[in-house]
Amino acid sequence: MDYLISQIAQAAARGLEPSTGRIQRSVVGAAIIAIFAGIALLSLFATGWFAVYERQGPVVASAYMTLAAVVLALLAWAIVAILNKRAQRLWEEERRRQALASSARSSGTMLALTELPGLIKASPVITMLSVAGIAYALLKSRR
Repeated sequence: MDYLISQIAQAAARGLEPSTGRIQRSVVGAAIIAIFAGIALLSLFATGWFAVYERQGPVVASAYMTLAAVVLALLAWAIVAILNKRAQRLWEEERRRQALASSARSSGTMLALTELPGLIKASPVITMLSVAGIAYALLKSRR
């Protein structure tokens, strides 16, 4: 039993290797982008502060930069909230679709299991050979 579980775990891990590498590269790329975007944003704020400072003084310049930072923070919050709602909706639709697919498969399986005793009574040898062939085909298709 432990051998079977380890084989299943290894097969699942093999399927994840390419996606974990892609996720790692994406995270590193996003971190680098975030660093440079932060530097650019700080530079933009400093430039804006100096531009307003020359015309209206340090207090007004600081107030404008604070207002701009608050507006950008609210904009980022709104974008993240919209993206989270969209992702949640897509996840729920996928779960619903999978539930419908599994219920259709399980109803077909239940129908086959209810018909199996009648088939065995009618012709036991042919029924057993058919079931063995289907089981063999299912096992071979999953490898």
